[in-house]
Amino acid sequence: MELPKPMPNTPIAPELIQRLITLIRRDLKLGPTVQITEDMPLVGSDMDLDSLDILMLVTNLEKEFGIKIGSQEVGQEPFGTVRTLAEFVASKLGGSKPVPAGAAPASTDVLQLPHREPFLFVSAITSIEAGVSGEGVWQVSGSEAFFAGHFPGKPLVPGVLIAEALAQFSGLVGASVLAGAAGTLPGGKLAHVDIRFTGSVVPPARIILHSRLTRTLGALQQFEVSALCNSAAVASGSLAIAYDTPAEAKV
Repeated sequence: MELPKPMPNTPIAPELIQRLITLIRRDLKLGPTVQITEDMPLVGSDMDLDSLDILMLVTNLEKEFGIKIGSQEVGQEPFGTVRTLAEFVASKLGGSKPVPAGAAPASTDVLQLPHREPFLFVSAITSIEAGVSGEGVWQVSGSEAFFAGHFPGKPLVPGVLIAEALAQFSGLVGASVLAGAAGTLPGGKLAHVDIRFTGSVVPPARIILHSRLTRTLGALQQFEVSALCNSAAVASGSLAIAYDTPAEAKV
């Protein structure tokens, strides 16, 4: 079967290119010093993708962008360069811009965190049950500005930022039941943190975030949280968020 060709003149958002580069860097376990450009060949070069590489990349593309890629669509043409892969993903998205990092789907709504770059530490939502629990991802490339001063030359993801990522994701889990018609979340502030760190995270890394709402008391919500990297626990504990309005779940 002939592979479908990317849509001609499909507009490619710069953030789509960057998110693809982050995925490729992670899945091929490339360090932050390896340069990845739009025209870099992915097949037939020094960085040749094998079948396992492509399978892993396809799986993560589906998760990252919420698309479906059929087996007949996986071939050398879409995976020729970063640019052709971006065109392929854009065509699957119908030319629309990808869902921004920090967006969490709840039914047909998109709930936005109030945070913005460079202080946004939720890259994607794997699953979420509003007011109950969820799983998210913080994708760390190693090029973030804070690494310049945090153990220069031997970068480690700061534990305080892992805690912040868990707090941001918990905000999505707990506050999503209070979102208004526009999909905006109520304001909230971190009220208490009790997290133990059991491992170090070296970039580039995919940090899996887990949060479960355990108790609601007026405007306070308490969560049981954990973070994993390479299937190993790196942080676990609890935290509490105080919202601007009483957290009354509408189930």
